[in-house]
Amino acid sequence: MQTEANTKELIYLYAFVPTNETKENSLSSMTGIDPDYDIEFIEFNEVTAVTCLVKEEDFSEEVLQRKVDDMKWLQKHAFHHHEKMNALNEIYTVIPLKFGTIYEDKESLKEIVETHKENITSVFKELGKKEEWNIKIYTDKSSFTKEVEENSPTVKEKIEEIKDLPKGKQFFEKKKLKEFIEKQAEKEIDEYCESIHEQLTAYSSDEEVKKNWERKLTGRKDDMCWNGAYLFPKEEVERALQIIETEREKADKNETGFSYEVTGPWPAYHFSNFTERGE
Repeated sequence: MQTEANTKELIYLYAFVPTNETKENSLSSMTGIDPDYDIEFIEFNEVTAVTCLVKEEDFSEEVLQRKVDDMKWLQKHAFHHHEKMNALNEIYTVIPLKFGTIYEDKESLKEIVETHKENITSVFKELGKKEEWNIKIYTDKSSFTKEVEENSPTVKEKIEEIKDLPKGKQFFEKKKLKEFIEKQAEKEIDEYCESIHEQLTAYSSDEEVKKNWERKLTGRKDDMCWNGAYLFPKEEVERALQIIETEREKADKNETGFSYEVTGPWPAYHFSNFTERGE
């Protein structure tokens, strides 16, 4: 489909990839986020920008701010962005850009690349032959707390301490006992998750602990108690993920209540920030 001659075009930026890798492996034609245009690779010496032309009337900053409130539109276009990023990641070392990254023209894009060229190429080197994996740990906190109340040596010791107190103090300490048990349960969950994290970091070159999601976001009936992103060298991925598989088997056998969600490999969304380096 041809666009009208007076249609102003902007540049949608998906990602940066190393130019030498695009020379070795070329992608077949892909439709861009604006279906009237194909994805285009623009070279800036050793850095190649993966882009697509878009119409200003559909993708200007003002229009985008309105459209992101339309969940149907957002899901469709964010999925396209994510899908294309995964396709790039299968072939190239990718610095993924956020959905909705727009430049007015090639000159403004070139300026960004030249300003951050050293950081971009440095990130390429750090990400080479590595994969991002996301690992989440879940448990039902109310069930876990009940288990702690019934079986934790620390809680049993606290109950015995209360029994030895004068009657007046017992009354107040018993009122605090519920809070003590909840804190003990939280502590044991945190210690368990930290122990898994420590094992995983032995194989990762970088990691980021993220905020846990609430149930309304996960759609699950249990609680997220760990949310970590890990950058593993490709040769370490199998050993790292075996840690989770071993823990899953233990959880099933011992009925610990923990479950695990492993996703990847992803483009290195959490480890590719090039704008803040050296600043």
